Amino acid sequence: IAAMATDWLLCSYRLPREPSRLRLAIWRRAKRLGATLLPDAVWVLPADAKTREDFDWLAEDIEERGGSVMLWEARSLPPLQDAEVIQRFRADADQRYAELGRAATQLLKAARRRPLPPARLEPARQRLRLLERSLRLERRRDYFRAAGRQGAETALRAAATALGIGARTTTTTGRAHAVGD
Repeated sequence: IAAMATDWLLCSYRLPREPSRLRLAIWRRAKRLGATLLPDAVWVLPADAKTREDFDWLAEDIEERGGSVMLWEARSLPPLQDAEVIQRFRADADQRYAELGRAATQLLKAARRRPLPPARLEPARQRLRLLERSLRLERRRDYFRAAGRQGAETALRAAATALGIGARTTTTTGRAHAVGD
């Protein structure tokens, strides 16, 4: 990965210990945003208007739950740190793409084993639509164009073809403002 200067948004928070579901809800929400957790519990996103708004909403949610939060915009001093953080974002996205690809492959295998009766075909198609929605979400939070995207898209298209429907998944070059290439 080439060294580059990237602006980052950082989020650090504290929530009451009990109930633990509050901490879990915030953790899940940060992961849904595509944030990566750095050592010592600091969440990071590349800085832009959309991610700034996402962290503002997250901060409001934390405060409503009785916690405290601090948000920063920062730039790493050594450019190689940026490369390490970018690699972490890509690895996280690749893992999520791999999970989508595995789920699509399971649908494909089920459809190829034997023709699905109508009673099983519709649930399989609904599962495919859910996977397509998940892929669209993943594309939005794939800030650095992870390599695993293409495999997930290919698996979803193959599953759609096997289920006799056109995939809504289209291959694109990535997020319009993706950085790190």
